[in-house]
Amino acid sequence: MSIRDAMRLVREMGSAWLAWRALYEVELRSGLLCKRFWPRPIDRLLARSLGVAPPDLNNYLFEKWEKAGSHFFLDRDLSHYREAVFNPDRVLEIANAALEGRFFFFSRWWADLGNPPDWLLNPVDGIRYPGDIHWSLIPDLSPELGDIKYVWEASRFPHIYYLVRAYALTGDERYAEGFWNHVESWVKANPPELGPNWRCGQEIAIRSFAWIFGLYAFKGCRATTPERVALLLKYLWYNAWHIERNHWYALRCVRNNHSLSEAAGMFTIGTLFPFFKESARWRQKGFNHLVREAMWQIYPDGSYSMHSMNYSRFVVQLFNWSLRIAQLNDIKFPDVVMDRLQKLLHFLWSMQDKRTGRVPNYGSNDGSLIFPFSSSNYLDYRPSLNALSVILHGERLYNQGPWDEEATWFCGLKIQKIEDNIKFTSIPLASSSTVKAEELDTYFPIGGYYILRGRASFAMIRCGRHRHRPSQADMLHLDFWYNGYNVLIDPGTYSYNPRGGWVNYFVGTSSHNTVTVDGRNQMKKGSRFLWSDWVQGKVLEFGPKGSILVFVGEHSGYRPVIHRRFVAQREDAFLIIDDLFGDEEEHEYILHWLVGDLELTPNASGALITLGEDRLLLRVGCTQEAAGTWVKGDENLRRGWQSLYYGEMLPAWSFQMSARTEGPVRFFTFLQPVSGHQVPRSSFPDEVEEIMKAWGLGQLGPIGGAFPGDHRAFSGLE
Repeated sequence: MSIRDAMRLVREMGSAWLAWRALYEVELRSGLLCKRFWPRPIDRLLARSLGVAPPDLNNYLFEKWEKAGSHFFLDRDLSHYREAVFNPDRVLEIANAALEGRFFFFSRWWADLGNPPDWLLNPVDGIRYPGDIHWSLIPDLSPELGDIKYVWEASRFPHIYYLVRAYALTGDERYAEGFWNHVESWVKANPPELGPNWRCGQEIAIRSFAWIFGLYAFKGCRATTPERVALLLKYLWYNAWHIERNHWYALRCVRNNHSLSEAAGMFTIGTLFPFFKESARWRQKGFNHLVREAMWQIYPDGSYSMHSMNYSRFVVQLFNWSLRIAQLNDIKFPDVVMDRLQKLLHFLWSMQDKRTGRVPNYGSNDGSLIFPFSSSNYLDYRPSLNALSVILHGERLYNQGPWDEEATWFCGLKIQKIEDNIKFTSIPLASSSTVKAEELDTYFPIGGYYILRGRASFAMIRCGRHRHRPSQADMLHLDFWYNGYNVLIDPGTYSYNPRGGWVNYFVGTSSHNTVTVDGRNQMKKGSRFLWSDWVQGKVLEFGPKGSILVFVGEHSGYRPVIHRRFVAQREDAFLIIDDLFGDEEEHEYILHWLVGDLELTPNASGALITLGEDRLLLRVGCTQEAAGTWVKGDENLRRGWQSLYYGEMLPAWSFQMSARTEGPVRFFTFLQPVSGHQVPRSSFPDEVEEIMKAWGLGQLGPIGGAFPGDHRAFSGLE
């Protein structure tokens, strides 16, 4: 790393972060982490903590647990949930497969780990991680071992929620026995502090949630013996002990949802198991960090600091869990936190396609769905958002549907009695105002998200300042939806440690719906999760102009070249104009649109896109001589790929219009619904002035000048 890059890193990440990160590296490389987390018998450690003789520990733990005065949110009789389980055949299929060692990874694809499961197997590459060396010696991003998340996924125990749902449907004790068999085999394969499954505190917390859910769900089953309960309690105690000792790393160095999930782990274990000597401290420490991190990570406008829709939902689910445990145990979160969670709910609801419950596949998407309490598709956000609405307000967010199941598991059977017509068209805010579904322009200026809605369409535009570490270089990216179809898409994530050099494709500028200059990213790529020289966006105008909605924003990530994007929307038609200016030298400018795997008829200036009974016409042009090309799923060019689910990469349509020129250049894009089989015309740029006049926007100014009505004073900016 050069001195200049180091100075940028300090400026952007902060000197405190750099100091803490350096301290961690010292501990890691010197072996201090090994010494601090040296493998020791859990029984001996816990017995010493409790002041109990080791031979009496099992009976002591079981009796204390039975008499504990804490409360969990499950009904003792799971048959009461039977009617709430949606798509029971699918639930039973996943649960039965798990009993045989076949797991449903990332809510999408199957992995066979054998029976009993091989908890150290990377099933994608067929490589087994070492289980006999200290976790600090196992790298997160090993080219030899592959993606460590392929090992972590099964050890999160997401299948436990399916086993419980299957038991609620059938009352079959096989599911309880399967739960305990998997816990016992996992414990045998993962000695304390050895192997990959002890490497991440967040993974330990998520695993603890699943174990706790299974413990309470199968409490009255024959398979739930005192010895098994004691075993699980020992490991839950050790999980919290481990998390607490290394939580500073998540708080100081990672600074994202890891710190929230670890805090939730301590809070949960400390609250539900008060008989541990450390429980009061864990409960208070976890609660304090949940409060502090929520206020720091969730921006005041409701957007999330990680700039990821999936991680925003992750935070929603974490608080669904934590709030319910708090409510049942007379613990109250501050009103400012509840208000911030309401703002997060509003943010995600505003991003939704109301027909499918989906949101743009924007930002890092690692496949996390930590509480799979619903048979809705992984991409459907309604189950989690609906549950948060019920927890916050006691009211549904949507009409009655399969997304109610998650709220039922969290809140009990009362969800089935709530009126159906309460929240589909509005969300209550802390100020008692409402946000109507008909509201067409919505913005979140702190996070940098701007939404334009038509009758059957909407577009999301990303433009703002990076306040925290960015994950992808995509300023002025535009996502477009029409009648439930995601037409202009974000490529997704695929894998954090992919083979074949794919990591830079998914996070880089060229795969997003924006413009690249000379093939560069908008920021300088550092190590796997770091960017330097952060690109900063600026919004110049946003809002209505008569019957038209307008957005104007720019960034200078290609200094001295400026990229300015103008978006105008009328009903379901969208006009996008991209100006590149500020330097007279020759550059290669490439406008890129990534289109979903849809039926389309392409040509050099656009395409006719078929969406069921609907047709969309995409037309693209340029003020300079330019060439347009279409590619779908080309591995050699690294073009035309998307990932909606972690670990799965699928073809998509990629359109590029390229112009090599000196001086300024302007690209035009027009999307509109059409009838019949109208095809793009090469003379499209000549029509833009007519469209602008017809829409009441006047004439286009010179490249780099103000757009018609551009006031350069958007009131939503800070």
